[in-house]
Amino acid sequence: MSIHPPASQFLFGNFTLDLSRASLREGQREVALRPKPFALLVFLVGNPDRVVTKDELLATLWPKVVVTEDSLTRCISEVRSALGASGRDAIRTVSRRGYRFALPVQARHPPAGTTDAPQTLPWPQLLRTNLPDLPGELIGREHDLLALDAVLEGSRVVTLVGPGGVGKSCLAQWLPHQRRARFEHGVAWVDLSGMTEPHLVASGISTALGLHSGSGNPLDALLAALQPLRLLAALDNAEHVIDEVARIVQLVSDAAPGVRLLVTSQTALKVPAETVYRLDTLAVPPAQASLEEATGHGALDLFAQRARAADSRFTLTHDNVGAAIQICRELDGLPLSIQLAAARAYMLGTQMLAGLLSERFRVLTAGQRGAPDRQKTLRAAMHWSHALLATSEQTAFRRLGVFAGGFSLDAAHAVVCDASLDRWDVFEALSGLVERSLVVAAGSDPVRYRLLETPRAFAVEQLLGSGEESSLRQRHAQAYTGVFDAAYADYFAGRQAVARWREPLLADLDNGRAALGWAVEHDPSSAVSLAAALALVASSEWPRERRAFLDAARPSIDGRLTPQLRARWCVEAAFDLGASKPAQARALALDAVHIFRDGDDAIGLYRALAILLYCAPADPDDSQQSEFDELRTIERPHWPAAVRAQGAHAAACWFSARGDFESAIACRRQALALYEQAAFPWQVLVAQANLMDSLLASGRIDDAIATGTALEQRLRGTRQLAALPAARLNLAAALLFRGDVQNARQLALEGWPQAVRLAWQPYWADYLALLAALESRPCSAALLSGFADARYAEDATAREVNEARAALQVQQYLERRLTSLQVRRLQARGAALSNEQVADTAFQTIDADE
Repeated sequence: MSIHPPASQFLFGNFTLDLSRASLREGQREVALRPKPFALLVFLVGNPDRVVTKDELLATLWPKVVVTEDSLTRCISEVRSALGASGRDAIRTVSRRGYRFALPVQARHPPAGTTDAPQTLPWPQLLRTNLPDLPGELIGREHDLLALDAVLEGSRVVTLVGPGGVGKSCLAQWLPHQRRARFEHGVAWVDLSGMTEPHLVASGISTALGLHSGSGNPLDALLAALQPLRLLAALDNAEHVIDEVARIVQLVSDAAPGVRLLVTSQTALKVPAETVYRLDTLAVPPAQASLEEATGHGALDLFAQRARAADSRFTLTHDNVGAAIQICRELDGLPLSIQLAAARAYMLGTQMLAGLLSERFRVLTAGQRGAPDRQKTLRAAMHWSHALLATSEQTAFRRLGVFAGGFSLDAAHAVVCDASLDRWDVFEALSGLVERSLVVAAGSDPVRYRLLETPRAFAVEQLLGSGEESSLRQRHAQAYTGVFDAAYADYFAGRQAVARWREPLLADLDNGRAALGWAVEHDPSSAVSLAAALALVASSEWPRERRAFLDAARPSIDGRLTPQLRARWCVEAAFDLGASKPAQARALALDAVHIFRDGDDAIGLYRALAILLYCAPADPDDSQQSEFDELRTIERPHWPAAVRAQGAHAAACWFSARGDFESAIACRRQALALYEQAAFPWQVLVAQANLMDSLLASGRIDDAIATGTALEQRLRGTRQLAALPAARLNLAAALLFRGDVQNARQLALEGWPQAVRLAWQPYWADYLALLAALESRPCSAALLSGFADARYAEDATAREVNEARAALQVQQYLERRLTSLQVRRLQARGAALSNEQVADTAFQTIDADE
């Protein structure tokens, strides 16, 4: 019998699987497959008509890594997809056993005594064997591998650029392994990290490639040896000898047209032959993502894989995925940081680990044995990157640590510049930091910059040790006080659409918050000014942030303030409390009215009067009539539409309190039109919810339901934290008044948790009591009505029209079903219910016990 060398090609259907070139072709078209799916296909084709178990495949594809069957399933899916229409027939699933390759396979062998590898030129064997072992499974980088391969196809020099720890070396190792059969003279790996002297770089490259330069010039010998060859060489970690590497790379590119170079570095080479591929951090899931939604994001998948490697019992669950997501987001999806964190998960657990990341440089120190020193701790990785910076770049870097979130170039100039660094110095330093990926430049216009969280933490450490922190915090606070002061004035000038006015300011809320924190401790006037401006930017769309800004400055409200600053804070605080604490809001607004009158601030007076009116008691008296008349008298048509919309809203409340619902509806429509004119999208939504409330008050229930249904569906799934609850409240009320209990119950289930967050419990409690009455649960209805009565009394306010109607219906129902003594006893118990007990009482299907 004859002996054949191993098969080098397999033919099945229209496909050719070429092992010598590590390629899959359909006819003449090459089909792209990642390394794992390609290896899977090779194994299945090499075992045709045999059931290959899942354990066999897992052991073959991931011999040293613990992975779930999901990884195998994804590989099977990718191979089937690559095979197109025949994919499902080619790979058959054998239930509870494994897979079988079912297409006929023809194997081709090279002639005996030959190999597929060309032997036209002698070349050291080291060239084919000096690639490092692949560092485990490639996670979250499949797209980058394909994209980088495509870039290398069209460019002879590709520099893979990214921050330290982003995974440049890992990805760069995968590409030569994947391409090793495509180059006549093979592939090679050159680790530059140990080459500390530029004059040794050329000889170091020669040694890594297995060349012997003799006693001549090592660079000349390297160029001469490479000139006739076709090969791929990866030069890893070039950043610390970047100038010399750039010079050599350009000379090699000019002298050796068959050589492709892949360079990894924290900064580009900046040579004519170069194409730069910037490697971003791994994809992180949204903060509130479920387990199913989060799986498949590279950062989380890497964390789970490395945590399982440290402890095979680890698994992501619905209970710990939130903390794991927080870890990935805190670490900006940086692979090195995530791997170091995952190594600690078995000892700390995900919840505790997430809470300790403020001390990340102490916690993340469990690097893999055998890893380079700079990758064994997070601090070492940052020291490596920091040491490569010029002195001016180091100075700028640590000073940028005072920024929270992103910042503009103007802000960087305002904070970082001093006698040692002028504007151009800062510009050049910032450019260098962006080039080294320590600062990220967003692609907007104007460009905004930000430090990733780990570099920022390191910059703050450096700042603390420099003695500059106090002065830098002060400059930062003063800069952003100026930004938000100017923005406050611009809003009332009405020179641009509100949405356009807000956009850059929302991006700076974190910086504003940091500046406010400093000002509260050191400068009360700036604290109050900042708090009012930040609250105006946040609007009621961000209720928690708005409340936090105003509460932070509350201790600064004292006799040292100017009256104008006190009035500014009072009117914003009154606006904030208008829905939940109307009596307190009215007191604050009245204080602002007196100051604005004395200060001749017509717009300020108008806003304060508007708050007085929509926080007025349900039975208005003569004083409110004079407030209404003054509001209408001082209004000017040239004022910003957003300001006049507040007046229209106040007028609608005024007319509603007098039972003139048609006039109220007209004012609601006017407010809606003004907010649309102002281009204030969120307030447009609130105005629609308020229009629904007035339609319901007028008895136009069908119109209210039609308006409310459209609005609720539009808002569902969004983060409109006040517009959506208002829409659900009013729609639930309309449905209850029409007797549609089932749909009203569903809205109430979704709306009550939001009511608790917004302190809207009294409004909802009346409708929850009506829901219980319509479901024939009299004891529950009495308990809930008692809770509502107590909350209104606590806030010192009366029910609005629709809530009063709901309460009346409940009271009439209770009079028919219970004795007066029973009602009083149950309502007294209801007054003491907690929010959780209200939910239990409202949403159970049986009546509460008497």
